[in-house]
Amino acid sequence: MKLFNSTQRWVGWWQTRKIDWGAHYMNPRHPHRLLLAEVLKHIPWLSLFEVGCGAGANLVTLIKTHPGKQVGGMDINTEAVAFATTQFNNAILKVGSGDDIMMSDKSAGVILSDMMLIYISPRHIGRYLKEFKRVARGYVVLCELHSDSWRHRFAVKWKEGYNLYDYKKLLKKHEFYDIQMYKLSKEDWPESTLQQNYGHIIVARVPEDY
Repeated sequence: MKLFNSTQRWVGWWQTRKIDWGAHYMNPRHPHRLLLAEVLKHIPWLSLFEVGCGAGANLVTLIKTHPGKQVGGMDINTEAVAFATTQFNNAILKVGSGDDIMMSDKSAGVILSDMMLIYISPRHIGRYLKEFKRVARGYVVLCELHSDSWRHRFAVKWKEGYNLYDYKKLLKKHEFYDIQMYKLSKEDWPESTLQQNYGHIIVARVPEDY
């Protein structure tokens, strides 16, 4: 089993990670990012905030494919956010955790996460989704690992240390609705069988009266 099997360990690992963020994560033309941009064409939004934005690759893609929209993001790694600030003129970028976004209620049209919730354990996932729901005005868009099989979820957790969830069930539990699932293909994430087997883009509406 992988060492990093809890939220705290993963958060600590990402928070102190020192890499060349431009070389390792600044790949805005990755196929799954282009798919995210395409999915976002089918829902109404004016502003988007990404939790776990890293170096800002998704945000760069969205600025190019959705001109005129306001984007921002946050990450727990100070150096990642510092690099991201060099890529934008007006984006709102913060250092912080996804369970405490430090933004007003209903302040973003869309909350986006991209392979960030795989590091959040079942003990803490509800707190993150509750915070997403608080800040999002219209939708959450998640690019995450999904399976409705507890055996598959357990196997990946045991072998890789990542958290898969049954997002249809989990989001309904937290009162999201109109949940749409888009399965990633080999073409969408060619370098990883984990994303090919379990990766989904999930779009869900936020309760209006929340």
